[in-house]
Parts: sequence; structure tokens; C-alpha cells
Amino acid sequence: MLYDFSIMTNNETKNLIQRPPIVVVMGHVDHGKTQLLDYIRKTSVVEKEAGGITQHIGAYEITHKERKITFLDTPGHEAFSKIRARGAHVADIAVLVVAADEGVKPQTIEALGHIKKSELPFIVAINKIDKPNANPEKVKKELADNGVLLESWGGQISSVELSAKEGTKVEELLDLIGLLADVADLKADPNSDGRGVVIEARRDPRRGPTASLVVLDGTVKVGDYIAASSISGRVKALEDFLGKPVGSATFSSPALVIGLEDTPDVGAEFITSKEPITAAIKMAKQLGDFIEKTLEPEVKPNYVYAIVKGDVQSSVEALTDSLNKIKLENGAVKVLKSEAGDVNESDLKQALTTRAVVVAFNVKIDSAAQNMIRSLVASGSGHTINIVEGKIIYELLDSFKEKAEARLKPRATREELGRLDILAIFRQEKNRQVIGGKVAQGKAVKNTRVEVMRKDMVLGEGRITNLQQEKKDVSEVLEGKECGMVFEPGEPKIAAGDMLIFFKKLV
Repeated sequence: MLYDFSIMTNNETKNLIQRPPIVVVMGHVDHGKTQLLDYIRKTSVVEKEAGGITQHIGAYEITHKERKITFLDTPGHEAFSKIRARGAHVADIAVLVVAADEGVKPQTIEALGHIKKSELPFIVAINKIDKPNANPEKVKKELADNGVLLESWGGQISSVELSAKEGTKVEELLDLIGLLADVADLKADPNSDGRGVVIEARRDPRRGPTASLVVLDGTVKVGDYIAASSISGRVKALEDFLGKPVGSATFSSPALVIGLEDTPDVGAEFITSKEPITAAIKMAKQLGDFIEKTLEPEVKPNYVYAIVKGDVQSSVEALTDSLNKIKLENGAVKVLKSEAGDVNESDLKQALTTRAVVVAFNVKIDSAAQNMIRSLVASGSGHTINIVEGKIIYELLDSFKEKAEARLKPRATREELGRLDILAIFRQEKNRQVIGGKVAQGKAVKNTRVEVMRKDMVLGEGRITNLQQEKKDVSEVLEGKECGMVFEPGEPKIAAGDMLIFFKKLV
């Protein structure tokens, strides 16, 4: 089996069973994402209780043909981008919504980029087919032009032409989600400690800090100890997405938890335990110091390092020899350490500082290493340890090769948020410029870095420290809208006709 440190628990065995899929709906603004989610919720929630939802927790669960499906109803939420940037996957399947009367837009392409970066299987929902000017074939051509070839055009991406307003073919969409879930063969262990992601957090004046969670593995129970980033506590109460008290929440379920000492960060991973996790929090801080002070050895970009642990020395030697013979398209494998015995804390520390993959053949992860894994999750540092674990050598080698090839793929260093055309310079000062423009693609975002372009040439970078629309301070301005802004520092000097590219760096 292939593990990332963030999904490890302290359970020695896994009782894997089928789990419901978690679905995120994405697409251009006004193409009907919210209307689609509303229709699904109102028609498919268990016992038709959708109207009884008293509080928004960022996700909800439906039942379709006796199959549960969890929908994230805040796909534009900062949690999704934070989770994606840290390499975790809160969703299993994506639905890309494109309006049949408008076609592919810049935000459609942006959403498609997110889906591809997260390597999510997805379905295209061509919405608004009830519109008089609907043209699904035009949408399919535009998608093909952007590298998405639908099944009806000879490709492999499923699609459905629907109307969220009238409910036409929404059932067919849910059927397709079920088919993708079957292909993905999603499994989890209900007996494990709970693990998942925080999707909302707020301080309730009556109940104190509350956090909305999506459980990805295991079961969260009332009475469990819980930690998310550097925040810990004990689960005093749990509520399902309808606001009903429950004693436990298992994988793929959304839930609201009460009992954390403070509000955790949105996008933080959480873990639960039957034992207090304060020791894990303390260790997490120590690990942070260790990571910061430890000098990494020279890590060549075309190497994937391995640390091999096995049950007996003969197995270790055979595995090491096989790893060294693996042929990679863009690099090579280098074994840093190989020895018999369980995976221990020293192995994980070496893996942490060298980005090595720990290959564990027919051995356990000892208690100290398990505590370190839990502490890394609690720290919210974003550092990863990859562990490939199994009892059949060829399966282990296949899993390692898959991880190694993914590691060597070129990685994007930044994500473009939007582009803005400069229309006017209102004021030029020594350390800043007050400028005006119109968003040409995506969105303009306050406190975001920008690249200044003039005739396809990069002049330099700066930051937008203030953003106004219709003389009101705003955090972002969407495509097609005009706005005023403050650019700092004062260099490069921006002129009318220049373009600003808004972007954020990826970790």
C-alpha cells in the first residue's frame, strides 16, 4: 500500500471497507454551480430534510439509490486551495460545470487547472440546456480546444447535458458519480482513529470554538482527543450536516465538532485519538525546530531517494537490488539506507530531511515513529513523509515506481489568479502608484503579488496593497469589472496599456 504521512494512524491493522465518494463542484461564476448543488440537496438528502438545515458547515451528504455521496458546497473556499497547495486531496471526484449558452470561460480553464493539478477524476456537466441559445456542441469543441475530449467526441471524459433549474438529467449525473466512485474503489478503515480536513471554523458566542470537518478515514467519536495544526482539545459534541447531535462520524461524512481550545486554520488536517494529543503538539514544535536547523544534504533533482526496511536481511538485499534497477524516464533511484527491522523515528527523520520514500516490506511502523507521524499532522507544517508499505515485493516496487515518477514530474511554482489591463495612472509617488484598470481574466485579489507585463516583456514584480471597486474597499474584483488599486513598491513604473498578472506561489 502507498501512504502519505498525513493519512497514517496509530492502528497496526487496517479493516478496509468501501467508503462514499467526496465530490467538489467547480466552474465559472454564474454557470449554475450553486443552483445544481441546491437542486441535489433539496431532492436527495436523506428523509427530505434539506429544508431543516439550520447551519452552514461547508458540506452535506445525500443518498442516491442507496449510495451516500458527500458534496463540498464551498468549492471556491480558501480551504480548497490551501488543501491543494499542501498536497492533500479532500475530494475524490470533481464536477466541472459549463453553461451551454456561454461556453468555456477563463474561470472554467482555471477550475480545470485545479482539477488536473489535484489529479482528480472528473465529469463535465453542461448546464442550462433549457436556454433558447444553448449550444452543447460548441461547448464540447471549446473543451476539446483546451485538452478535454468528451466521450461523445471520441475521448474518455464523461459528460451529461442537464438543467439544474428544471432538474433535467441531474439523476444521470449522480449515476455517473457512482460509476466513477466504483472505478476508484475508495476504501477506508472505520476502526482507525479519525483523520480529515477542517473546511470551516468559527467562534460561536454560546458554544465557543467550532470546526466543520470532512472525515477522510477512521471514525471521530464524542470523547476523542483531537488536534488540528497546533490546536488541540477533546470532542465534547458532534453534529451532522443537518445540525443533529450524533455520537460519531465516520469516513466521507461532514460533521461539526465542539471542544477545540481555539479555532483551527481552514484547510488544516486533523487527527483524533483515545489518548491526549498534547504530547504530539509538543513534539510537533520540536520537529519544526529540527526541520529548520537540519541542513539537507545535496538533493539532486533527478534522484528519488529510498530508505529500505524489511523483515529479514535477505529481503532487504533483494528489495534494494530491485530498486536500484528501476528505470525512470527523468531520473534514477538511489537507496540511502537499507536494513532489517521496523520503521523507526530515525528513519522518518532521515526521510524528512532528504525527501526519501520509506519502503517497508513486511514490517511495522514502531510506536515512536507513529507518534512522529501524528505530530507532523498536528504541526500543520506541510512537510511530507512518503511510506510505501506491503508484503508482496512486486506490488511494493510498482507502488514505489508510481510515487517516484510522480515525484519527477515538472512542478508548477505558482498559480495564476487573473490578469488586469491598466487603463490609467492616477498618482505616482516614490514608493507606490495609484492605478486603475479592468480585469481581463480571472480576478484581481488584494494583498497578492503581481507581475508587470509590457508588450510580452516582464518589467518586474510588486504587490497590490489596496483594491477598490466603485470607491469601496474590496478583497477581490471579478472578470470584466473595473477597479482602482495601490501598487507597491514604486518600481517598476507602470504605464497605461501595461498588464498585471495576479499570482500566488505554490509550496
